[in-house]
Amino acid sequence: MTTHYLACDLGAESGRLMLGSLADGRLALEEIHRFPNAPIKADGSLCWDVPRLFEELKAGLKKAAARKLLIAGISTDSWGVDYLLLDAQGKIMSPTFHYRDARSTRGVARVKAVVDWPAVFDETGIQFMPLNTIYQLAAEPTERLAGAAQMLMIADAFNYFLSGAARI
Repeated sequence: MTTHYLACDLGAESGRLMLGSLADGRLALEEIHRFPNAPIKADGSLCWDVPRLFEELKAGLKKAAARKLLIAGISTDSWGVDYLLLDAQGKIMSPTFHYRDARSTRGVARVKAVVDWPAVFDETGIQFMPLNTIYQLAAEPTERLAGAAQMLMIADAFNYFLSGAARI
């Protein structure tokens, strides 16, 4: 018996929907749909084009559905530092900043003002990169964060769009 899975990979420059088929202990992979993933400029910032990416994901799902295979599971992965904010109604709070946006530099300065790098490293184990989530969040206006009911990493957000369940 063959079991089929779908994986949406949102990479830094392109996205794709992959079909994984597991049979007799062997995994076969097939690209179903590929699309560009480039940040967009919005109000002077680089942002994820979330609506377009979701449309591309749905286009890939339609291609997968045309094969009439029983799909056992679907999930999404992405560059691991970006996130989006949801309001109390579960709606996206725009913009959804891209890790390449220059605002993270402000976040680095804000974090360094309250905690030194060794303490950050001791707690997280991550290497220093200005694009890390901690610095992106530190660059957010306090009012915007206060208005958010939930934060989801980009991959978790797309899983939420597909399932209706906002989980991390």
